[in-house]
Amino acid sequence: MSEPVTVVVAGETYLYSEGVRWALADAPGIKLLALADDGPGALRSAVKLGPDVLLIDLTLLHEVDYIARRCPDVKIIVVSQHADELSLMAAMRAGARGYVMTSAHPAELAAAIRAVGVGHLVFACEVAAGLRAKLTTRSTRTTFPELTQREHEVLEHLADGRSNAEIAKEMCLAPKTVRNHVSNVLTKLEAESRFDAALRARDAGLGTRILVRA
Repeated sequence: MSEPVTVVVAGETYLYSEGVRWALADAPGIKLLALADDGPGALRSAVKLGPDVLLIDLTLLHEVDYIARRCPDVKIIVVSQHADELSLMAAMRAGARGYVMTSAHPAELAAAIRAVGVGHLVFACEVAAGLRAKLTTRSTRTTFPELTQREHEVLEHLADGRSNAEIAKEMCLAPKTVRNHVSNVLTKLEAESRFDAALRARDAGLGTRILVRA
């Protein structure tokens, strides 16, 4: 059995700390080492205990940069009630490896901790779409100018052969909304099928998966 991901939780309010403690109480593969109620306490715990992950409230963001530099082996996840791009980018610039919402289900929080603990970057679904658009270096507007930005994103997922359910989960959209976007993409591209649209997208340089016709 692999070793559990060790965690220190830092936040200024009792409700935050106890809420996270409760959420992680029965989470498999996670061991809570300590709770800290301020920035200095978070730093002391990170230095003394050397956790895999430091889960820190956004109110302590001003401490994240120093902790990240002082404890480079500790992976930091910022917990926030704000799904705006500015807060997300501020957390990333400070050195966070994850950004999750206070509204996250306990299972989602635990999954994020385990993922960041083994080296992945994890961002809440509510902000992931904006981050993806911000970080991409590829411009599809010139290739498919007839599509909206959201339809471009759907087309990229089609290029990877994703199902509507997968696209809905990835983009945080309702299945019906995804169906409408896919229909619009096929109509605007005059594509005969999803596979036809995917091939055109692949020819334009989109997608990373290997497509196989059933």
